[in-house]
Amino acid sequence: MSADTRRLHAERIRAERKARGWDKPEMARQLARAAGDTRGSLPDHECLLTYVKRWERGVVGISERYRLLYCRAFGMSEGDLFPEPANISEEQLSSADIGKPVISETIEFAAWLEQSNVGDTTIEILRENSRLLSYEYPRRPPLDVMADAELLQRDVVAILRAGRQKISQTKMLLGVSAELLALLTLLAGDVGRYRLARAYGRTAWTCAQEADSDPARALVLIAQSKTACWENEFAEATNLAGRGLQLSPAGPQKVLLAVSKATALKSLGDLENAQCALVAADGARDEISYPDENATAWSCPRARQATYALQVHLGARNPDAMLRAAQAADAAWAYGDPWVYGTWAQVRIGAALAHVLNGDPEGAEAELAPVLEIGPSFRVATISGRLKAAERGLEDRRYRASETARTLRERIRIFRAESLDAREGLTREVR
Repeated sequence: MSADTRRLHAERIRAERKARGWDKPEMARQLARAAGDTRGSLPDHECLLTYVKRWERGVVGISERYRLLYCRAFGMSEGDLFPEPANISEEQLSSADIGKPVISETIEFAAWLEQSNVGDTTIEILRENSRLLSYEYPRRPPLDVMADAELLQRDVVAILRAGRQKISQTKMLLGVSAELLALLTLLAGDVGRYRLARAYGRTAWTCAQEADSDPARALVLIAQSKTACWENEFAEATNLAGRGLQLSPAGPQKVLLAVSKATALKSLGDLENAQCALVAADGARDEISYPDENATAWSCPRARQATYALQVHLGARNPDAMLRAAQAADAAWAYGDPWVYGTWAQVRIGAALAHVLNGDPEGAEAELAPVLEIGPSFRVATISGRLKAAERGLEDRRYRASETARTLRERIRIFRAESLDAREGLTREVR
């Protein structure tokens, strides 16, 4: 198509548009209506608007497909709307015009590739908000964090579904979605919604795979391993944590994966390999180049690491080692490690279980008394499950005559009756 023909056609469609009082965005909408499909067969509105602007400037020629849509939109025949210049014949076309339709289509394709319904700044804001929720995970009531995470996930999904992005942007959005869904997997388990946790975990894995991100895969495997433990699928939990260790870069999440594997092995009765996994966690901590870390859903400060050691030592029925782990957690807080209620509660319960093993109900009561003051909105399944283990220990025959043990069992029952997972009827003992 010659430059003269492009200019003539540009003048015709511009004049017909203005005669109908349409601006350029309305022209794009009219073309979409003429196609009878505003989403599937045509590019999105912004991309189509770019075409309209370029056609009206005569920068590129209008392909046969869009000529037909213009004719439908204006109610005109193609001969009337797109006449050929009378003073130009085929013989007069210069050799410079050869290949111009291909150039025009290539330019249109390049313009389409550059179109996106989201900017990089927006994606970064979404990522920052996702990581803020990870930071708030151990600090705010879980149902509140869960509600905020679900809303943010809906925002990400809406952007992914509303139009098209550059491939790199789509992968970034899927990475954000993987992290959010992994966090939702943890939260659903914390409140006893294990089927929902499974569903979130599967979808999170799909997003991480499509994003082709090993760090995202590692986070998802942390969450899935925890869900498997809650459902007493300890072999699966061990396998998931092991896969995560292979994928995870050096950092706090690698420590968390190692200790997760340790507790899963403990629950399988494999105490020797559980101890090896605790040693691997120490090695993963040594790989971290930055010693200071915040407490988040995916970090494992020394105090949190101690809670996993407590569980392994409980499996070995070693109360002295349990008390040393509790002392290590207290020392970590004294030296400035971040204090969060969930980790603190698990350390206190672990120390109480050590006293129960030692036949000291008064020592157990001293450890548990502050834990039993935690408000209902913070009573997650982890705390409730470990308290159930303490309750069972206090039911041992040697405590039948102990008023302290009887009172403590009753207080634990009252606490658990108002826990978040009790609402689901799914309180489970942590083994």
